[in-house]
Amino acid sequence: MDGQPGGRLVRFEMTDSIRAWNHVPVRIMDIRHVSMGPGEQQRYVFPSSVFVFTNQGEAVILLDGTGGTAAHSQVIHGGKGTVFQVASLSHPLDYYLILYKPWTGSPFTEGGGDNPDAFQQRYAFPGSDPWVLLSLLERMFQLWKCGGELERMQVTGLFYQFVAEQFRQLALAVEQEPETDLAEQIGRYIEEFYHLPLSMTAMAELFHYSTHHLVRVFKRKYQCSPMEYVSRTRMQHARSLLAGTDAPIRDVAERVGYTDFYYFSRLFKKVYGETPAQFKMHAPLLEGSNPTKEMPESFIAPWRDARYIDIDDNHYQYKRRSVNDLKVSRTPLFAITLLISLSMMLAGCGGGNTKLAEDKATRLFTDAFGREVEVPAEPAQVVALAYGGYMLPLGLKPAGVNQETLEQYKEEMADVENVGSGTGSVEAISALLPDLIIIPDYLGQDVIETYEKIAPTVAVAWGGDPDVVNTLRTMGELMGKQDEAEKWIASFDKKLQGIRDSINVKIDEGTTAISFIIHKGEVLLGGEGGTLGKLIYQDFGFTMPEQFKPYADGGTALSMESLVDKPADYFFTQMTDEELAAMYELFKEPVYQSIPAVKNNRIINVSRANWNNGPYTVDRGVDALIEQVSKLQE
Repeated sequence: MDGQPGGRLVRFEMTDSIRAWNHVPVRIMDIRHVSMGPGEQQRYVFPSSVFVFTNQGEAVILLDGTGGTAAHSQVIHGGKGTVFQVASLSHPLDYYLILYKPWTGSPFTEGGGDNPDAFQQRYAFPGSDPWVLLSLLERMFQLWKCGGELERMQVTGLFYQFVAEQFRQLALAVEQEPETDLAEQIGRYIEEFYHLPLSMTAMAELFHYSTHHLVRVFKRKYQCSPMEYVSRTRMQHARSLLAGTDAPIRDVAERVGYTDFYYFSRLFKKVYGETPAQFKMHAPLLEGSNPTKEMPESFIAPWRDARYIDIDDNHYQYKRRSVNDLKVSRTPLFAITLLISLSMMLAGCGGGNTKLAEDKATRLFTDAFGREVEVPAEPAQVVALAYGGYMLPLGLKPAGVNQETLEQYKEEMADVENVGSGTGSVEAISALLPDLIIIPDYLGQDVIETYEKIAPTVAVAWGGDPDVVNTLRTMGELMGKQDEAEKWIASFDKKLQGIRDSINVKIDEGTTAISFIIHKGEVLLGGEGGTLGKLIYQDFGFTMPEQFKPYADGGTALSMESLVDKPADYFFTQMTDEELAAMYELFKEPVYQSIPAVKNNRIINVSRANWNNGPYTVDRGVDALIEQVSKLQE
């Protein structure tokens, strides 16, 4: 295919050209950034093969005397000896040149690289995603100017990316596919460069439109402004990093483009209803790749009713967890679909004595996303992710639970099927032929869309310890076991009241205490709410230090230095055994030895696994806490 400036494309065998690029090494000779004023003219004879990219303006461009008018975002290629003539029109012209030389005689040239004509091809086309090419060119040009060997190596890598991208866009031009609309181009640009400082002014310059026009076009397609989309994209990536890596929260904030950690935390909470620290504690469930004893761990504060993003008065439903994150990556999509279909057929064709699903009594249940879901009146085959422990006080057992739940209920759920860690396995869940699937709402609607093909799927608001009572009430309503739920709640309230009436912990007025977890060098602070917080600050009578009161709702991430500044008299921690040992080792350092809680050995630890895996584990956590506090008073 041979294309000329002006948009005319003539066929050549692009596959042969790509094959040549895969087999022949090239050497970059020079990278130039050229600016021309209105009416200026230039003429070159290419000393080597050349790529030209017009960034701004409009001009008449000729290759060997043939061509026409070319606007911005044109990709042009010519071989050695090609005569390049350019005349800018009424506006300044800005373009890049990449001069390169193929080394066809190189001993490194592989078979298939014996087509030198591939690097002499002459073509031109309008880029469908010019910002991708421009971003690569700008980086190459800056590195090239540095002149170092390492920078030149980086330029070579970026150049191959540029070549591959221009071939992709050339293929689209040849197929005469509709031009990617402006809104999609802006969206792709944001998704690529969300981690960099972005502004409407910069985007207006890049896409050659006014900011007003960009906002109007983008809102028409995405129902939000480009900058709102930036925030959305950053939050999505931050959530993935918190769930899938051990990076400290401050590092995550910087990676997604926020230098102000506290602003990042506030925005994250506005979007998700919990702080990054709270989310981090139950995040291992999201990945579903490795077993962990740390899931779920959001003991610190209740999940708010924030199901939609609210940034700059614009509302749109936020895409939470991608279906690609489910544990189906090694199974072909067709096999998954077939498995689900067979499961549904088996459920409906189980024999003459089996009623069809349509014959079973059902009712509507409104889940955490506000969806009205038709569920069985009496669910009999339930798969519960994260919420299996809430079924036991109701006198029920799930058919399947995630691995992390099984680790907390080894005896009580010895006969319950393991459907895999985290989000579970589609295959394992399908095999159980469930009539109801329960998931925590932080897994998002993408997960629901996958599992509701198997059975009715309900999202229950994540409560953890702070909302264990209300979460149990929700589960009781869902399972048709409201009386059983209220019975356990009454028993638990009676136990707590008995503790309050008989408590014999003598705490001097003004004695301070904080609850926290140390995770990857950060202090994840607990709040005053929930079973744990109320026991510490209301029943025992401890006081939260003044410097921590702005974070009394829990969930903020602080530096280790915060433990030393105006230190607390008591520490209540929720660490695993391994983490606790590491913390004690850390506290041997002199800087921490002056802390009253450390110096006087007033550290009370009850693993967070107790506070977030259902009523029975919370009950055990209360017993363990009372026992440890009583021992300190002896």
